[in-house]
Amino acid sequence: MKTLRAWFYPLAVWALIPLFLAADSLRAWSYLPPVIIALILAIWVAWHRQQSQSFSAWFRNPDTHLPPLAGGLWEETFADGYHWRRDQEARQRQLSAQILQLRDALQAMPDVVVLMDERGQLVWVNPSGIRLLQLQWPDDVGKPLAFWLRTPNLRAFLSGEGPSSLQLAAPSDAQLFLEGVRYPLADAGALVIFRDVTRIRQLEQVRQDFVANVSHELRSPLTVVRGFLENLLDGPLAEDEEVGSQLHLMEQQTLRMQSLVEDLLSLARMEAAEAEPERCDTVIFSALIEGVLDTLKPNISEKRLKIQTQLDETLGIFAEQVDLTSIVRNLLENAIKYTPAGRSISISWGRGPDGLRLTVQDTGDGIAAEHLQRITERFYRVDKGRSRRMGGTGLGLAIVRHAVERYQGHLEVHSEIGQGTVFTAQFPLSLARSIPGSEDAVIKR
Repeated sequence: MKTLRAWFYPLAVWALIPLFLAADSLRAWSYLPPVIIALILAIWVAWHRQQSQSFSAWFRNPDTHLPPLAGGLWEETFADGYHWRRDQEARQRQLSAQILQLRDALQAMPDVVVLMDERGQLVWVNPSGIRLLQLQWPDDVGKPLAFWLRTPNLRAFLSGEGPSSLQLAAPSDAQLFLEGVRYPLADAGALVIFRDVTRIRQLEQVRQDFVANVSHELRSPLTVVRGFLENLLDGPLAEDEEVGSQLHLMEQQTLRMQSLVEDLLSLARMEAAEAEPERCDTVIFSALIEGVLDTLKPNISEKRLKIQTQLDETLGIFAEQVDLTSIVRNLLENAIKYTPAGRSISISWGRGPDGLRLTVQDTGDGIAAEHLQRITERFYRVDKGRSRRMGGTGLGLAIVRHAVERYQGHLEVHSEIGQGTVFTAQFPLSLARSIPGSEDAVIKR
């Protein structure tokens, strides 16, 4: 019924047109139909124009809720417009409420929340950020965040080209440390969240100090015990088969404890070295690798392993030799330990597409994917029973990772079950040094 009423007026107007055209056959009325038709059409157009203007004025005015009275087709149009606008207003109220809830939640957070635009300029910050970063709100809106925070790598971090996280001292208190994480947004801006990690750093420092102190205290008594064991093994007591066997077992466990203490001390030294290494020199890395291989020849010969090397003798590296030796030795010892007898190990050193690359590849059983993320954690074991049988401290790969990261590098691990594991220590190209006088660029064997 509503649809019929909406179409009644325009249909009635158009129905009059053929009637007036039929009247054209009458001579007396021959001049009337065109005038009447034009008049009716003018009235019809004017009425629709008036309804259109009325609808537009109502639709654009947010203060008027109910639509004006209308007839014909426009009655349904006004009704549809009214329902659409009511739905939009309800959605807008719901969205506004959600935005207010989100803003209240961000303002209540103890962490610093900073919203930046694509140019790294401040858009919004919560009260914790105003307090810890010592910002002036809203006067500092539109200024770059690097204007207040003076710390290395900050610009690279904020642009997304640097590290994924960054630690810095809070401008409000030098004793507070904040760790920031950057989250890119769809509109090319970014959300940066700084969390107070002061307590975590304090606990980590306590742990490092404890490990270092205990390791130092254990080193001296272990040296004394080993000295007495060596004297006993050289004396007449060792001639007794049972006593000699027990003394050899004691010596092996003492050596294992000494190795653990030395690894703990090395790891503590690297963790405590927050600044970049200072005693660096140009190291002929290929010669260092060959030297480490010579010291490991007994282990290699015992398992009849084939060593394949591809070393660039013209490429040196600017670093501390003790760190590089630790990296190479731990990677090779790990490869020798987990490569079955009679198989091969590959070592390569040279320039890669993204930096300097040291690669050690074994042909062991491989590591399952779920263990790869934790393989460089201290004391982490993939197979605890197998690791106990093979020995080791469980600190070798952790030492490698910390040593590589001291030089702004990173350690990559790729593995396939049944195919073996590839460890790649990658260093920045800025550490590369040319070694003059080398006859062959790359030595293979």
